[in-house]
Amino acid sequence: MDRGFIRNIEHDERAIQLVALILDIARNLKVPVIAEGVETGKQVELLKELGCGLVQGYFFSRPLHASEFEAKYVRNARPDADPAQSESLKGD
Repeated sequence: MDRGFIRNIEHDERAIQLVALILDIARNLKVPVIAEGVETGKQVELLKELGCGLVQGYFFSRPLHASEFEAKYVRNARPDADPAQSESLKGD
């Protein structure tokens, strides 16, 4: 779901209703929805309440190069990971 739908959900009841409708349609069609451009904790909270569990945006992190992502999340998530194996994940 594009950021344009998310931007005003903190302050605009119509925006909330539109997002709820999109999520309802997606549920009925069994299509996953990722909310993009989430920038505040309140937006995350509202999206969760509306049933959207997949979100991304600056609230979590700025866009990262693959190597930055790996260093920040992959290696930290798996402290016992073999660094040689991590090199094969780069895809460069």
